Amino acid sequence: MDTMLYDGDTGTLTGPQRRALAELIRGPYVSSIKTPEVFQTVSASRAVLAQQLDNLFLTLIVDDDAGVAYTKAWEVDVPDKRAMLRKASLTFMDTVVILHLRRELVATSPSERTIVDEDEVFEATVPYQGQATTDKTNPRKQFNASWNKMKRNSIVISTPTEGRFEVSPVLRIVFSGEEIAAITESFRALLKEQP
Repeated sequence: MDTMLYDGDTGTLTGPQRRALAELIRGPYVSSIKTPEVFQTVSASRAVLAQQLDNLFLTLIVDDDAGVAYTKAWEVDVPDKRAMLRKASLTFMDTVVILHLRRELVATSPSERTIVDEDEVFEATVPYQGQATTDKTNPRKQFNASWNKMKRNSIVISTPTEGRFEVSPVLRIVFSGEEIAAITESFRALLKEQP
């Protein structure tokens, strides 16, 4: 297998493997739906890609059933470890939206696509609006900011039908059941505290 892409190239990966590695590092994830050829390369080359990512203090996660692959920072502390991935903090509304999308995802068979309606997701966030903001004049404003973030990060993917989006299967695996249960319980407690 020829790995030299130009005269003087010292890389050890093929062109498709390099693209897959770059996509994994760029994030947020590689999808068998959006980029099937890249996902196929990740799946077939997982050992060599995992080795390359270990050099960057990153772990490769591949779920062939869900059709997603992504990287995460090492969970162990070692000398000279450096952070390679961007961290994006979630607002209260981001978290509410993600919890709702994940609930819709796990209610669907893993072999089926999960399609949601943007307006229905907004309606599901309404009980939390009082907690999310003091701005009562435009309850949709905070939701729209969160929804746009979900679109930018490919958590929801446009479909041919306006207002309908596919939920990325990455949400099925990126958060543990324990994490989701703890956050959900906290949110239920917040709802009970509302007047």
